[in-house]
Amino acid sequence: LKEEVEDKRFDQKLKRYIAKNTNMIGELIFPEDEIFNPDFVEVDRVLDVMVNEDKETGKSTRHFLVKWCSLAYEDSTWESEDDIDKIKIPRFKQHTILCKVNKVLRPHKDMWKRMSEDNTVFQNNNQLRDYQFEGLNWLLFNWYNKRNCILADEMGLGKTIQSITFLQKIFDHGIWGPFLVVAPLSTIANWQREFESWTTINAVVYHGSQTSRDMLHTYEWFCRDENVSTLIPGCYKVHAVITTYEMIVLDSSHLRDVDWRCLIIDEAHRLKNLSCKLVESLSYMQLEHKVLLTGTPLQNNVEELFALLSFLQPETFNCQQAFSLEFGNLKNNAQVEKLQALLKPMMLRRLKEDVEKSLAPKQETIIEELTSIQKKYYRAILERNFEFLAKGTSGGNVPNLMNTMMELRKCCNHPYLIKGAEDKIMQEYRMMSNEQNPLQAMIQSSGKLVLIDKLLPRLKEGGHKVLVFSQMVRVLDILEDYLVQRSYLYERIDGCIRGNERQ
Repeated sequence: LKEEVEDKRFDQKLKRYIAKNTNMIGELIFPEDEIFNPDFVEVDRVLDVMVNEDKETGKSTRHFLVKWCSLAYEDSTWESEDDIDKIKIPRFKQHTILCKVNKVLRPHKDMWKRMSEDNTVFQNNNQLRDYQFEGLNWLLFNWYNKRNCILADEMGLGKTIQSITFLQKIFDHGIWGPFLVVAPLSTIANWQREFESWTTINAVVYHGSQTSRDMLHTYEWFCRDENVSTLIPGCYKVHAVITTYEMIVLDSSHLRDVDWRCLIIDEAHRLKNLSCKLVESLSYMQLEHKVLLTGTPLQNNVEELFALLSFLQPETFNCQQAFSLEFGNLKNNAQVEKLQALLKPMMLRRLKEDVEKSLAPKQETIIEELTSIQKKYYRAILERNFEFLAKGTSGGNVPNLMNTMMELRKCCNHPYLIKGAEDKIMQEYRMMSNEQNPLQAMIQSSGKLVLIDKLLPRLKEGGHKVLVFSQMVRVLDILEDYLVQRSYLYERIDGCIRGNERQ
């Protein structure tokens, strides 16, 4: 294998892999996760068609250039018509040939009418909640009035869905884009799924290597004539482009030439610094309408809010110093009321308790009681007592105290997270109880797990569902081990679970 792989770091990589996947008795453990992703053989999009004629028989055969799910554009392959999903071919023809040459103008503000919720249904019979429909009407009102705006609903209220349905309504007016959506890398797959689920808009993800982006620009950017052979410049096949902040900065030349009918920026507090490269790159683009999405429009100070307002309306908000002098640190009611009046036309902010009346009031209870074992380890880490930490462990199996706060956090969650602690705790438990019960040793070692072990039977008896969140993957491993041994049904979601499986 080494001879086949041209990599100077092969030996080091192999050594790290073996060290990571070897158990305590020296056996190599192969990963349980699926090595092959079944998405790789599922057609995502058809990009191009090629007709071949057999000279002997005169029979014509068609091959299609296929982009596969979860793979980049550069991994696209030519496939026979018989080997691909027949539904994808009509969609390819529809998006490739169906286009508008003449630019459709935004309607006059006097033409705006409030939409009725009763007869407004989206793709797949999806319907908005009452407050989301109100948000959609608000976005459309600002669009008709040529006012850039901020949708600042609290996280979890569906800003993505409101934005996508807003673009669908613009699309229904005959304005087929192109629209630009800028979002964090971790969310762009979800944006594409929601486009497909809620709208008839042809949305593509603009990301990946230069080769992939060039292929996307070649095959997805422009419409073609009726023979699907000649590109028509200015007639966009793509209706919406989903990309990341980094792509805006890195590849602004491709994106700068487009007359974007609407820009939506997710997590827009990234624009809080007016001198950042993202703001500079966006300033060179042709953006007819701008919508910012953020759950935290005012994070630290009014200067960050000014940056958002200045990006939306640079003519109105053109002096940060004057804005800071007028509103300062919002220390008195007069300043707060004045700022609220200023923001009211251009920002919509709703909280869960304001719109979701069906939700019970949130109750937050902080319970943190360390067990005696945790207290011993906590004190030993705090006092850097290596003698206690190394006692009963094999050579080198001692926690690294370079980051004391992280080790203390591990201790508060579960002492098994501390290097060498599990074997030592198990040994002491066997000596004290004269029995070998790994489950009880694990439970009694952590105050959090003791509490969970008391709560879950009661919650299960009451028919409740429980969501357990942790910032540490290894804590999830311990919880999973506990749930398996207690025979509780569960689902685990972390970074190892593919996006489509999470849905």
